[in-house]
This record gives sequence, structure tokens and C-alpha cells, in this order.
Amino acid sequence: MALHGCTQTASDFAAGTRFDSVAQAFGAYVLYPEQSVAANPNRCWNWFLPEHQRRDAGEPAAILSLVNEIVGRHPIDRTRIYVVGLSAGGALAAILAEVAPDVFAAAGIMAGVALHAAHDVPSAFAAMRGDAARPRAKPVVAARAENGDDPYRRLRVSIWTGARDRLVAPANAARLLAQFSEAIGLAPEGGVAERRGQSEIVRFSDPSGRVRLEMCSIDEMGHAWSGGSFRGSHTWPKGPRATDEFMAFFLETDLVVESTFATR
Repeated sequence: MALHGCTQTASDFAAGTRFDSVAQAFGAYVLYPEQSVAANPNRCWNWFLPEHQRRDAGEPAAILSLVNEIVGRHPIDRTRIYVVGLSAGGALAAILAEVAPDVFAAAGIMAGVALHAAHDVPSAFAAMRGDAARPRAKPVVAARAENGDDPYRRLRVSIWTGARDRLVAPANAARLLAQFSEAIGLAPEGGVAERRGQSEIVRFSDPSGRVRLEMCSIDEMGHAWSGGSFRGSHTWPKGPRATDEFMAFFLETDLVVESTFATR
């Protein structure tokens, strides 16, 4: 599931990320939902409104319905369904990972916004700037143990940010890291950092040694898809190839088209 950013279309996002060619190498399907201008004049996903931060309503419910429809039509392994997004799409990907970890085994978030940081347009802009705000909604994270089960027992999350992002402050990546480390049950100080060229990546593993959470910061990048193609908008082609790396993270494999980081 690949979720575009504001002002983008599905075809624009597909061209910029090259997910089709990378997925084809693995025999994977890619679904590109497209926001309508009727729902948002800038084609942004409405991640900042409470009605779109729940599993059973709004855009999350529509996305989950699409998943069920596609899985019913094609031979797709339900244990290997992933969600990835840029900017507003990254914010929605984070929401889907939080509210539907039974559906999505992993999430890739590029320039996304912290969970529960906004409830309307003004608070959305504040959250994007990185201004701290008290969440208005009770996070699923806080309620997860109420029924004695752990819905996040298999969830894995990869978070990316540009250190020079002036539209969605990198502080959001740090907050997402803290939120998902709490959800998954990882010690926030337990990460292993690695410097690789223009990037720094910190990985967090569970007691079995499996990487469950990672955050990558790209030094010179602004608000863009790292390593994307000029055929699409909001891309930074000279950065590490995020599409390849997200796919490698999802599938836990070293067999990517062009790997730019150390093996996992």
C-alpha cells in the first residue's frame, strides 16, 4: 500500500518512487490509492482530523476496505501486507500501523507527522513545524494491554526524515520513533547507530535480534522522497534509495535492486 503526499496523484507517486519496478523484482503487488480533490483540495490525506485517526471510520476504514478487496482478487499473503507513505501519506501510514497492526506487518514512513499531534488544520501546521502538543485522543498504544493481548507483537516500522526538511520538522521522526518503540515494547535507548555516507540510521532489535524499528536521517535532504526519480514530484534522486530500502526492510532480505545501507 503506497500513499502519496499532498499535490500528488497515484501515477506521480508511482513514477517518483519506482515502487512498480522494485516490487516486480519480488513478485509483489503495489496498490496506490488516490485522494480526490473533493476530499481535500490539495489531495492531502486528512490525517489531522480525528475522524481519520480511527480504524473504523474515514480514510483508514476506506484503505482497509481496499486491502480486503485486493486480497480477495489476487493471491496475496495476508501476513505480508505493508504500508508506506510520503508526508501526508506518511502520516496516514503511521496511523494505519497504529490502528491496524493485525493487517499491516510493517510500515515505512517518509516525512510523516507524529501520531495524535493534531485535531484540526491549525494544529496540523503546528505539528508539522514540530511544536509539541498534548494529544487530544487516547493513543491505541496506551490501550493495547486492556484485553491482555499485544496487537504489536509482529509490527516493524522504518521512519525516514530529511535533516533539512522545512515543511515537516525532523522532530516528528523522533516522536514517531518514541511512539512506536513504546507500542512495540523496545527500550528507546537500545538503538544501534550507524553512519553511512550522508545518512545516519539507528536500528532497534527485539530480544531475538530481529530489527523491529529503525530511523534514518538524510543530512542534506529537505521534504522529499529519498533516492526517487525526477519523473515524479517531491523526490531527491541523489539520496539513498528509500524504495529499495523499504522493500528490503519489509521482506527482511538483502536482495534489493540497489542497496545503500548495511545488511540487516
